[in-house]
Amino acid sequence: MKFLISLLIFLSCTPLFAAPATNTQIAFVPDIHFHDIYGDFSDAGFAGIPVDKAKDAVSIRSMQAQIHSTRLFNENYFALIATLDDIAAKGVKLVALPGDFTDDGQPVHLNGLKTILDDYAKKYGMRFFAIPGNHDPVRPFKTAGGKSDFLGSKGQQIGIYSTDHPRCEHVAKDNHSLVCSDKIAHAGYQELVEIMAPFGLQPDSRDLLWETPFGEQVSLVERSYSQCAKNNKARCKQVPDTSYLVEPVTGLWLLAIDANVYVPEFKNGTLVFQGSGNAGYNKVLTEKPYLMKWITNVVKRAKEQHKTLVAFSHFPMGEFYDGQTQSIKSLFGESAFQLAREPELNTRKLLAETGLKLHIGGHMHMNDTAIIETEHNTLFNIQAPSIAAYRPAYKLVTLNNQLAKVDTITIDDVPYFDTLFSAYQTEHDYLQKNAPAQLWDKRILTAKNYQSFSKQHLQALARWRFIPREWPADFRDKVQKMSLLEVISLLSDDSALSKVQQQQLQTKTVLDFISDFYLVRNAGTLAFADISESTQQTYQTMGELLNGTAECKNKLARKSNNGGTLCQLKIALTQAFSIYSNLSNALPDQCLIIDMSKKTSLHDSKDN
Repeated sequence: MKFLISLLIFLSCTPLFAAPATNTQIAFVPDIHFHDIYGDFSDAGFAGIPVDKAKDAVSIRSMQAQIHSTRLFNENYFALIATLDDIAAKGVKLVALPGDFTDDGQPVHLNGLKTILDDYAKKYGMRFFAIPGNHDPVRPFKTAGGKSDFLGSKGQQIGIYSTDHPRCEHVAKDNHSLVCSDKIAHAGYQELVEIMAPFGLQPDSRDLLWETPFGEQVSLVERSYSQCAKNNKARCKQVPDTSYLVEPVTGLWLLAIDANVYVPEFKNGTLVFQGSGNAGYNKVLTEKPYLMKWITNVVKRAKEQHKTLVAFSHFPMGEFYDGQTQSIKSLFGESAFQLAREPELNTRKLLAETGLKLHIGGHMHMNDTAIIETEHNTLFNIQAPSIAAYRPAYKLVTLNNQLAKVDTITIDDVPYFDTLFSAYQTEHDYLQKNAPAQLWDKRILTAKNYQSFSKQHLQALARWRFIPREWPADFRDKVQKMSLLEVISLLSDDSALSKVQQQQLQTKTVLDFISDFYLVRNAGTLAFADISESTQQTYQTMGELLNGTAECKNKLARKSNNGGTLCQLKIALTQAFSIYSNLSNALPDQCLIIDMSKKTSLHDSKDN
């Protein structure tokens, strides 16, 4: 990465790289995870629950479900509308949806999303270009679906499942905690495309160009490849691939890549498909190699025809932890932090060698920039955040001559984001009486805006899911409530600390640090809106002090009969603060200008 030092230029935004299109803007909104809160299950016996602020009865997931998930289920309904309003106010007409545009590809949510997109297309002349993610479809062919954690009117949870789900095989008529409806089934490619066809998945009369890796075929039967079982290569099935290339306006080519790979196992005489969440481009190389050839060909033709080419897909093409993968594995384990989703180095290089310059991905719900440099090309992978998680935002790409400006637009203020709070209060009251061990912190219901709400959601998620799963048990139990000053005092002689340093370290606990660690992991520098400069300075001081403490085998071992544990604590904390520091000081992730006419270029600035 030596070129970054020599080519770093401070301009009005962060300039980073062939753009004949002039003043063309595309908004990229991945991972909406749309859940139609007004989805109607009354024909199956569930009329929803009344909420004073809502226009109709709602069918929503519980808060308990939300704080155990990496995404919100309910409030993103309002976040989507606020996002589209923001895009419309900016006069942007082209909107890309890089996967996971619905909760799990259920018909009720797909149809609800289509209604909203159709409305904005009609009102503002917007065009939407969708490509599937691992949540839509969950499997390549229709399967039973459902959730156990919809919210009932008394605060209890009820299950809603498709009629072919095992839970709906024998349902007593008086069972009011179970609803059976095919509106909640998991759609496969066929059902998904039937609903979402107008949004890029099939050609439109306005398109100047529309093609697929298989030619100009529209039928999914003709847009498919042979996928074989991993345990029996003789057992194969044709699986759809919805990738497409479209020229919506003169000079702009949008390359929508369906990077879903569903590898089946042959079990009991049938193919059982696995999810695609951890497959990504590593599996694209082995299971869908024709895509690499097609991408390379598209890049070549775009250059010959002087087209601006921007690629997008659900999965990342670059690493997304700012070079911290090995440190994360060392501290948290090989499978921590969803590292299985990271493209291997060879995969990243092969993707760059296709000649692509700019790719916008989703999946990770992270705000990040990665550069893949090879001998012949430099590929910029932009990880767009999710509006259903902290910190809610989307990416706006402005193409002007040879430059692509990538802005990160935050969605902090969402009208009606608190519409469902009274229902959550009823849920909290129910849990307090019937299941106190499952009580969540109701301070989340005091959030003043959507940014604060999503922050508190992530903090609750860290408490209930991330910390128990990802941080060593001894580490959690012994030190997370300690102040940073207490930790330093335990590990070294604190007499050399200045009074100011002592005061700084006393104000923050290890748990405070862990909470902020996750904010930065998700949002990159966008998290600094919620982490003060003084707190950042405190963490920097702590990191420096940890790096300067005595060697484990010497002073720490002599200081305590439990020297081994202290050594482990020091090593763990030193690694954690080092990872945090590197995540905080990574490549520009808020505003970039990419010169796509060159092999490499990066410009960085704090202003916009």
